[in-house]
Amino acid sequence: MCDYLVVGGGVTGVSLAYFLAKNSAKKVVLIEKETIASGATGKAAGTLVVKAELDMKEMLEKLGRKKGLLFWKANHEVLSSLKEIIEREKIDCDYELQDTVYGSTSRDQDSFILGEYAVEKKIEKSTQLIAGEKLREIINTTFFRHAILSKNHGLSVDPLRFTQNLSAVIEKYGVKVFEHTPFLRVKGDKAITPRGTITFKKLIMAIDSETRHGRVRKRNSTLIVTKPLTNKEVALIGMNPKKIVWDAKNDYHYFKIMPDNRMLIGYGDRYVTKKHAQTSPREIAVNRTKKFMKKLFPKLNLEFDYGWSGNYGVTKNRIPLLDIKGNIWFIAGAGSQVGCVMAAKHIVNKLLGKDSPLEDFFKE
Repeated sequence: MCDYLVVGGGVTGVSLAYFLAKNSAKKVVLIEKETIASGATGKAAGTLVVKAELDMKEMLEKLGRKKGLLFWKANHEVLSSLKEIIEREKIDCDYELQDTVYGSTSRDQDSFILGEYAVEKKIEKSTQLIAGEKLREIINTTFFRHAILSKNHGLSVDPLRFTQNLSAVIEKYGVKVFEHTPFLRVKGDKAITPRGTITFKKLIMAIDSETRHGRVRKRNSTLIVTKPLTNKEVALIGMNPKKIVWDAKNDYHYFKIMPDNRMLIGYGDRYVTKKHAQTSPREIAVNRTKKFMKKLFPKLNLEFDYGWSGNYGVTKNRIPLLDIKGNIWFIAGAGSQVGCVMAAKHIVNKLLGKDSPLEDFFKE
């Protein structure tokens, strides 16, 4: 028997169990149908950023100023919280605090970038609008026309190692973790698994894209990793110091330099059904990625080494889903891992009867 049964061993479930344990919750059990971080978490890019799924201007327009600023502040706090957890728990995951660069590649995107900068600058005093020679000092390309440089707005990690190592930490705090334990169904206050029945007081479903909740849609994104660049090449393209770079025209078109000097590049997202889900890199995404990177760095001879596609869940309004049905709680659809951790922290406060600064944000 347990007080809290967490279903799902991704970043949401593991961080939720961590916050429960750190708040002295007892009898916490986490089950995962495969291995920890084997789903969307382990296939993610590990680019944890403040902007998350919504830009600042978009947040204020969609959510209203009060709610939008609350979301922005919460993203900042989660990024700081993750950094503190990694350092305090000595989690080996190649983490590095980095600046982010958000660039426009066409006249159509210039007005968007300028508008986004105007809004962000009012809140983030260190944010800069860069162009021309200044831009090429930060990221050495003539393809970007303007860019927003946000200081320390990104955290680069290996998401697989982060989550797996955090799972080892929660076990030290008393959480019982069971891998290869699929959740089959609920019968009253009992969760049925192939390995036995678990009686619970609260059940938290943290399975993201695998949830059957109607408000969560599944998306598929492709990641590609190049062969290692030389130190000279990294410096030549302006990625020393390292930073996380986006194309404003395609929010899911981004890249970063990994610790071994490989470039990790993300491209695209599309809604998929279960039968269309795939893990091998989509050819159209690979070809578009190659074209984009050639435009960005025409003199750089990138050699693509390997890649993969993965699914993740997202809600229509990009706000993480929190749904409570009796003693069963659903959490999914955050899109970004920062959003996942944010929602997990909020749920733990509610489970433990504590005030949450995000209460107004999650209200419909």
